[in-house]
Amino acid sequence: MLNRPEPRKKPRKASKPKKTEDETEARSIPAWYPNHVWSIDTTIVYKWGLLEVHVVVVIDHFSRKIMAAVPLEGPNAGWVINAIEEAIEKYGSPKHIISDQGSAFISEAFEECLKNNNHIKHRLGAIGKKGSISVTERANLTLKSEWLNHVPIIRGIDHLHGLCNEFQVWYNSWRPHMALDGNRPDDVFFSNLPEAPPRDAKSVPTEIEIRYFRQARITGYRLKKAG
Repeated sequence: MLNRPEPRKKPRKASKPKKTEDETEARSIPAWYPNHVWSIDTTIVYKWGLLEVHVVVVIDHFSRKIMAAVPLEGPNAGWVINAIEEAIEKYGSPKHIISDQGSAFISEAFEECLKNNNHIKHRLGAIGKKGSISVTERANLTLKSEWLNHVPIIRGIDHLHGLCNEFQVWYNSWRPHMALDGNRPDDVFFSNLPEAPPRDAKSVPTEIEIRYFRQARITGYRLKKAG
């Protein structure tokens, strides 16, 4: 018994890595009302199938409303600031805005813009995390896969501007969202939610409004009223 080898010591449990500042901040900002939390991101599309064009997309997390989808003359802070200031002038300023650590978003000019617009609090989001810029990344994917992919070729910056403007109308006013229980972003943002029909209703009105988006070759349908 005395000659038995000593039992192996149990290995210490590896300490869990601390959450990064990005993860903590991104998860700690749930959106409770319109203009509470926005996120901003850029994506790349191609005009004439060859030349890169950066598009900046801004979305309101509470309503999923696209606040801006603007092609940029260049991927610098100046053009990004122009786009976000137009959105703020149109819809008001958010309390928080989340972005990644792209050079345009961590520049002094961008921080100065946020400071000058009611001291918007800037958060650096963690990619792929709930409540972070993943909301905007999904909107970017919708822009490219469900909209621009229907266009044979983007002829130039003016053509892309028109496509992005129509995309905002379709996305905000015509496309129902699963995250919004089938409502549209404009319904939620402007508190214009339709009343659901009662459980004992014998029929539901079918006053359907139709709009054809010519450039993307997409037809939108929506009820004029429900309930």
